[in-house]
Amino acid sequence: MPDDIDAIIERIVEAARIPSRGRRDELRRELRSHFEETGRMPEGLDAAVARFGNIADIGDSFRRVYRRDYIAFYVAKVVGCAAAAAMAAILIEGVASLRLATNVDAWYLSPRFAHAAAFGVILALAVVVAAEATRAPFAWSRALFSLGGFVIVSAGASLLNASSAGAIATASILATIGIGVVRNAMTWPSRAALTLAAFAAAEYLRHQSLGITLGPLRALAAGSILLMLWALTMVIVAFADRAFGGAFKTT
Repeated sequence: MPDDIDAIIERIVEAARIPSRGRRDELRRELRSHFEETGRMPEGLDAAVARFGNIADIGDSFRRVYRRDYIAFYVAKVVGCAAAAAMAAILIEGVASLRLATNVDAWYLSPRFAHAAAFGVILALAVVVAAEATRAPFAWSRALFSLGGFVIVSAGASLLNASSAGAIATASILATIGIGVVRNAMTWPSRAALTLAAFAAAEYLRHQSLGITLGPLRALAAGSILLMLWALTMVIVAFADRAFGGAFKTT
């Protein structure tokens, strides 16, 4: 019978979705104390479960009790994921912007680094938002939270720099395309090729709108940099999702 009690307790604790290990242990102790008070006979355990109700309903009730903990942990996950993706974008754009001054044999950053890094960060954030908003199983609350956060950040960026609106719109479109490609049942080479084509075309059009001549090869090179940024962001998102889900595992 102790094994049966342990199994029931673990099912309840897992259904409660409590991110804190300490609070999960506290809930285990409370449940065990309750079940032990009923005695170790089958009818005692059945009576305890009957008083509690359906195990799934019990888990849902505890989930509501610990909802603030879950929300705080979820927000921390999204913010951490966005911060990691933004730093990765700056790093990638920094490496891509390195130039060698042959006359002094020294490395320096291209004058376009600040602009490229800013767009890379916006794209990385847009990819994180698009991935989170469309993550299965779809939930309107999660989608609205993700999109709302991005709108707030975008509005703040637009207030600081009105010219950033075009970059935000372009990044949003590219992120939507990239996530849309990923969500389809295709091989990774196909996904990469389609995403690269979309990014190269967007870079060409974006530079044309700024009055900057960008040939096909340079557009392809710029698209390749964005593809690396997109791929690394997707890796960060996948890692964050696994870590988030693993935090609720009870075994």
